[in-house]
Formats: sequence, C-alpha cells, structure tokens
Amino acid sequence: MIKSSIFFKITILFLFALFSFFAFSFYFVKSQIDREEQISQIKYSQFTTTINQIMANNGSIELIERYLKELGFEVTSEPGIKKALLNYNKLPTNFNGVFAKTIKLNNEVFILLETHNQATLYKDTFSVSYHSYYLIAFAGMLLIFLFILVIKSLLPLKSLRRQIRYFSNGKLNINCKTDQQDEIGELANEFDNAIKKIVALNESRTLFLRSIMHELKTPITKGRIIAEMVENPLQKERLTSAFGRLNTLINQFAKIEQLSSKSYNLNKREFLVDELIEYTKKMLLIDKISIDPIVLLSPNDLIKADFDLFAMSVKNLLDNAIKYGSDGKVTVTTDKYNLIIANKGEPLKMDFKEYFKPYFKDFSKNSHGFGLGMYIIKNTLDAQGFNLSYEYKEDTNYFIINGCVVENYCVIPKNTKA
Repeated sequence: MIKSSIFFKITILFLFALFSFFAFSFYFVKSQIDREEQISQIKYSQFTTTINQIMANNGSIELIERYLKELGFEVTSEPGIKKALLNYNKLPTNFNGVFAKTIKLNNEVFILLETHNQATLYKDTFSVSYHSYYLIAFAGMLLIFLFILVIKSLLPLKSLRRQIRYFSNGKLNINCKTDQQDEIGELANEFDNAIKKIVALNESRTLFLRSIMHELKTPITKGRIIAEMVENPLQKERLTSAFGRLNTLINQFAKIEQLSSKSYNLNKREFLVDELIEYTKKMLLIDKISIDPIVLLSPNDLIKADFDLFAMSVKNLLDNAIKYGSDGKVTVTTDKYNLIIANKGEPLKMDFKEYFKPYFKDFSKNSHGFGLGMYIIKNTLDAQGFNLSYEYKEDTNYFIINGCVVENYCVIPKNTKA
C-alpha cells in the first residue's frame, strides 16, 4: 500500500533528484577547484620565469612593476610577510640590480621586489569566484522548496480520499470544498458539487417514493375494510389476502428504498428453511392452494440472515422459478453451506450478470413486470454479504445463494407429556 502511494513515489523521485544534483555539484566543485589550482600554478610559474628573464636582460624596476600590474598584482602592506621575505636570502652587498622574492601562502601569491634602496611587496589580486557555489546552493534550496510545495499541494488528496471513503460507506453529509487554486482544488470542489447534487437527487427520490407509498397505503387500508364487509367467505378471504399482499409489497418497497439509500439496519438472526418457505408462500399467495408448487427437501436446516430481506430475495427466486419452469414446480434444498432453488426448464439465454441490471427483461420468456426482480434479489443479498450464482445441469436451472446455511439437519425438539 505504501509503495503504491503517490507521496512515496514523489519522495523517492525527489531523493533521487537531490542525490543526483549533489553528486553533480560535488563533481563540478571539485573540477573547479582543480582548475583554479592549475591556473594558479601556471600563473605562478609564468610570472616567476618572466621576472627572471626581465632581470637577466637588465630590465628596470619600472618594467617589472608594470608587468606585475598587468598580471593583477598590487602593492600591499603585510609587515610580517615583508619582514620574512627581507630576512630570507638577503641581497649580496655587491648586487646592484632588482631582486625578486616570491612566496605562496593560503593560495595567495606575494612578490617582494627588493633593491638596496627600497623594497616593495606586491600581492596577487586574483580571487576565487564563488558565483558557481552560490548558484549550486540556491539550486539545492530551490529543489527542496519545490518538493515541499508539491507535497503541500498534494496533502488535500489525503483528506479527499478520506471523504470519498466516507461517501462510499453511505455518509452523505461530507464537505470537500477547498480554497486551493490548482487542479487538486478544482477536483475537490467538483466532487463536492457532485455530492451535493447526488444528495439532492437522493432526497427528492426518497421523498417521491415515500409519498407514493404513503398515498397507496390509504386505498389499501380502505380496500381491506371493505373486504371485511363482503358476505361470501371465499371472496372475503381472497380480497383480504390480496390487500394484505399489497400492504406487504408496500413494506417491502420501503425496505428496498432504505437499502438503496444506505439507511437500512441489518438484523440478522437464525431461522429454519421451513419457516422461510412458509413465509414466502404467504407472500406469493400460494399458502392455501391445493397443489403446492414448492418441494422442500431440507426443512430443518438453519439459515442466518436478515429474515425480511432474505425472504424477499427467496420470494422473487421462487416466483421466477414457478413462473418460467416447464412443470410449474420448484425444488428448495441445501448443501453444506448453500441454499439451492431449482426448476426444470430451458437455460438462461443471456449472461447471468445481465439479469441483475435494473429494468432488464428477457423477451424470449414472455416476461412480465418491470424487470426489477433479479435486481432486487442481487441488492438484498449483497447487503447481507451473500453471493448468488447460477448453474444449468440435466435440463435444470440451479440458483444458489452461497454461504447462508449455518447448520444442517437441525433437530426439532418434540413436546412430550409428563
């Protein structure tokens, strides 16, 4: 994780650039020092040879002084050095010319022109230029400043990443707005605007759905009251069941709305497969028909899930299996960890993932409704951490809810009379 971080990559790049810069600077400085040392040595040997030639040709002191000025020497007063040169290798008493004595101290060259009448000390005014060193130091500081500036500009990415993570977990009241005037600032502000639009759309959608569900509750309630007044017992029971089914659907829609808006709180518990199937039969209004289309092979196995959401998923799977099966039958069984719903019939024509799309309809099966059944199944199972898979073997479709069974063949205690 650290190695894939952009901060880590930029830091490594900066350290490499800084190391390369200082390596080059060291090489440059060393070459400059060596070059200046060479120039000093050459210059020292040149003016020493030239002065000796001038003196050998009986040149005057004025000629030597003019030559020294051309080389950049000027008269200086260094009492200690002058005294040392005067005491070193003193003039012979019978010497009438000009005697030149040179000394090099701390990269500085001094020349003493001495006669019996006078002694003048000259100092080389040549000095090392530090402009290159200043430039290197400035470039190094600029490189470090740019690194700090880049890191400071990228720091809002950490906050933005944290806010995006909150958003992906369903937290909508986040704020990413920033005053930073660069691409990262623009990205954060655009994301903040997008969140506000999403929140507004989500609130309007939620209000719309809740308004519809609220408006439907009233006629359903009135219908149930009127159904209770019907004298024919069979018609009364059918109408009551129908309105009860409509009321259940409204409650299911409310759960789906809460699930999609990330406001639904899961309530997982353990229940038997038999309890689940009996509940889904009531949801499908097939609990009192003479011929039961559901064949239950593992009634006593134990499932752990959110009962309402899980029942909604299984109800839709059973409804599709009965509706599109070739014999109108559906088998419910389990293996060690999975709940399996199977029906005889033709295999799915499309890729299984295509059926999870909202409003998807397989027109080859004369499908009815809005094409939301599999979409609802997928979302309700995902919210509980379950995966739905599909297999087709021996003219049979198998829809498998993976990982929901927690115990097999649970023994039901029997009531015994004392």
